[in-house]
Amino acid sequence: MYHTNRRQINDNWRFRFEDGPEEKYVTLPHTWNALDTMEPAPARHYRRGTGWYERPLPPPSSPRRRFIHFEAAAMKAAVWLDDVLLGEHAGGYTAFAVELPPRGGLLRVRADNSPDAGLIPSDMADFFLYGGLTRNVWLYETGAARLTRLHLAYELVKDTAVLTLRGACDGLIDEAVLDLQLTGATGTIWRARTASAGGQFAVNPPPVAAPQLWSPDEPALYTLTAQLIIQDEVSDEVVERVGFRSYDFPAGGPFYLNGERLLLRGTHRHEDWAGRGAAVPDAWSRRELAQIKAAGFNFIRLAHYPQADAVLDACDELGLIVWEELPWCRGGVGGETFKRQARAMLREMIEQHINRPSIIFWGLGNELDWESEHPGTSDDDVYAFLAELHALSRRLDPSRLTALRRYDRGADIVDVYSPSIWSGWYRGRYEDYEAVLREAMRRFPRLLHMEWGGDSHVGRHNAGPHLRRAIAHHATHEELPGAALSREGEARASLDGDWSESYALDVMEWHLQVQNRLPNLAGTAQWAFKDFGTPLRPENPIPYVNQKGLADRTGQPKDVYFLFQAYQTDTPVCYIESPTWLARTGEPGALNGCGFIPIVSGRHCGLTAVPWAQNSSIPLFLRRAGWFGSSRSTWGQTGLRLSGKWRTGRRSGTLLRRRCRPTALPARRRCGVGWRMGASAEKRPFWSSFSLFPARARR
Repeated sequence: MYHTNRRQINDNWRFRFEDGPEEKYVTLPHTWNALDTMEPAPARHYRRGTGWYERPLPPPSSPRRRFIHFEAAAMKAAVWLDDVLLGEHAGGYTAFAVELPPRGGLLRVRADNSPDAGLIPSDMADFFLYGGLTRNVWLYETGAARLTRLHLAYELVKDTAVLTLRGACDGLIDEAVLDLQLTGATGTIWRARTASAGGQFAVNPPPVAAPQLWSPDEPALYTLTAQLIIQDEVSDEVVERVGFRSYDFPAGGPFYLNGERLLLRGTHRHEDWAGRGAAVPDAWSRRELAQIKAAGFNFIRLAHYPQADAVLDACDELGLIVWEELPWCRGGVGGETFKRQARAMLREMIEQHINRPSIIFWGLGNELDWESEHPGTSDDDVYAFLAELHALSRRLDPSRLTALRRYDRGADIVDVYSPSIWSGWYRGRYEDYEAVLREAMRRFPRLLHMEWGGDSHVGRHNAGPHLRRAIAHHATHEELPGAALSREGEARASLDGDWSESYALDVMEWHLQVQNRLPNLAGTAQWAFKDFGTPLRPENPIPYVNQKGLADRTGQPKDVYFLFQAYQTDTPVCYIESPTWLARTGEPGALNGCGFIPIVSGRHCGLTAVPWAQNSSIPLFLRRAGWFGSSRSTWGQTGLRLSGKWRTGRRSGTLLRRRCRPTALPARRRCGVGWRMGASAEKRPFWSSFSLFPARARR
């Protein structure tokens, strides 16, 4: 919900850390941990403490009320105007607002990310708890009455959306009138006016006949505008975008959206960026979400906390179904202060994002089977508090499902559950994934497989073998306690693997093929879209970075990004792995290890390369029945880059990936790409560009 007259006040903030003399001017979003989380020296690594932000505010130009809206202040905050305390807030991932006195002064904000066992997430969590004003700050004005909450609930009855509007307002509301308008792609749907019923109200606006339904393919959005009017003057105006859709998740699966089966193809997002930490500009977040959509994802888990308004806006606009999560991540359950603050965070998350059509799942926690950092508490306390949060979520929003990952005991509390399955990484062989997944689906009737994949170091490639020790077969593939960080124990890829992009491709492709052929599978989410910072992994190839992303921490795609794009979209793609694999070895005169992902959706092509000399031109032919195309390119010092175009028909099908192998033919090197064809075809032609990086032969 946005107040229409709000204006951003991200500039002109003076910042200092704790009581240090050093001050500097910063622009929000800002965190003092933007760079020091990657600092290897212990004395300068990951500062935890208090940061002070100050900004002058001019006196008001009218008698209207003024409010400062903080999208986030991590992890705790207090706000003053001069020396007058305006408000405090606990929790670094939900918004809050304070009202300003009717005068100017110095706006002062204290943000604190000191370790605090009474606040979630726990310091045991596998991500940095960045400190600062990590999102936008806004100033808005209202008259005597202000809208504080607005929820447009609906029920789809045949071809009609029957509406109920609930909300709240504060201030002098006795004479306030509520004026409402709903608009869609074709213009105004209806306008209505009703007297507001005190601080809490519920009204029944006109229904919407034959609404356009929101979906990943067609994310139709409507705009609700609400005005509080006092004596013909607008006291406050807010806008909220809404969408209409139905879903069903029967026991045993699959998942249905708007009456049709939808395989949820998901990933995860941390609010983290190289050089920025959690202080990610809105434009960067939108670009990242567009990358996610372009790779064919229709589902995202916002791990492990509520995220910025710009992120949810992008999910609504792009058609990404969302699992948004309370930041109860590891560490057990504490006393009454812990519980009070966790309840407040859940309430804020739901009330602030309740109108988002993209959100279908409210995540209540993650990895609650972890050891507790609260002496005197037990697993029974965790179970009981999870049940309490589930009941609160259902009371606040009965229209959505509660969800949880990795706490098998609590699976019977929530609506949707994900066990821990890390086939081919933390335990077991990825070739056994299908059997393990089928058994999990039998045990947990409403299952989404969240978190799978493995780490890969950018630019590290290997034609094989990828493992130092043979991995045993296991009936379950859960991550055992301590396995992520331990340098001992049974063989597993996380310990004994080469962490190469090549192995990641093998793991991911196997998973995708299994997921595509299970008719009752509701969905999965690969972990994670981008590499991200974590204090728990100093020994990784890139210290303090979890490297399981499909892109690096700057958003640059790894090879495996294009594999997902190939499997999950109808867009033709040609990407030949890998542009960062510049030095390759093999038999003399052979092109070894030039594996690639075939990405055209429907025909068999042959790809032939003939011998070349340095700086000479060579032909490359993409062949199919009745048509030939060619292009020429230049072989330089670091590899062969070829750009060209081809044209073919469009078909759907299951892609196959092949690799070049050494050949005895002295004069020709062949790589074949192919896939199984689907039954239907479109005759419309297309053109697409591609780049080719074949192996550089060692002479």
